[in-house]
Amino acid sequence: MLKNSKKLIAFIPSAGFGTRLMPLTRQKPKALVSFMGDPMLGRTIDKLSNLGIKRFIVNVHHYPEQIKAYLDTLDDKLDIRVSDETEELLDTGGGLYKASKLLHDDEDVLLVHNVDLHTEFDLQKMIETHFENDNDITLAVSDRRSNRKLMFKDNELCGWKNTKTSELIKRFNCDTDVSLAFSGIHLVNKKVIKARQKDDAFPLIPWYLDMDAGVKIASWKHNPNEWFDLGTISRIEQAEKAIRNKQ
Repeated sequence: MLKNSKKLIAFIPSAGFGTRLMPLTRQKPKALVSFMGDPMLGRTIDKLSNLGIKRFIVNVHHYPEQIKAYLDTLDDKLDIRVSDETEELLDTGGGLYKASKLLHDDEDVLLVHNVDLHTEFDLQKMIETHFENDNDITLAVSDRRSNRKLMFKDNELCGWKNTKTSELIKRFNCDTDVSLAFSGIHLVNKKVIKARQKDDAFPLIPWYLDMDAGVKIASWKHNPNEWFDLGTISRIEQAEKAIRNKQ
């Protein structure tokens, strides 16, 4: 069980259209697409709840009423707040910033966990490392094939590159060969988010790359074989097959 669960709240981004999952998302939101017999959103909440996290924020945009109705069926002992982006989809960074406005005074850290993921690595260890190392942001990453890589020097985020287009963004001196793929899970301290003070739609990673070098943004590397992207129908099928083969 987590030592710092009282300071922690989970944010599960669930507002996207899920276009890569068509036709499954033609009449339902991505978050309610089935994986291993249950909605992805429910499985994510169950996993985090089993760690001791009882407070959640879920953002909505595509078929928002379906997600709200589903959340109403869950354990009433859970504190689940809805960040409503029905009028405007705010992208990954803007969605996080708006969700942070729902934080209570005693909630200092957000665990951001994309809804379309299945993981088998030690998430509790990642969370504990964030607190033990006094990080401002801790990014789950792995050494796997991806066109877009985060660059780390002495375990701190220093840049981003697109290996296909050769586009490069440096946060500070980035003479490093350590390039890892972001895994859609990270922890971020409330004080870092609140520093922005601006409501608009914007992407997450460029925002982090623009932060001052004094903001400690660290990597947490996991085994790529313990992580599954559920963003397409074929990847859901592959993940389900892999899990059943282990049973």
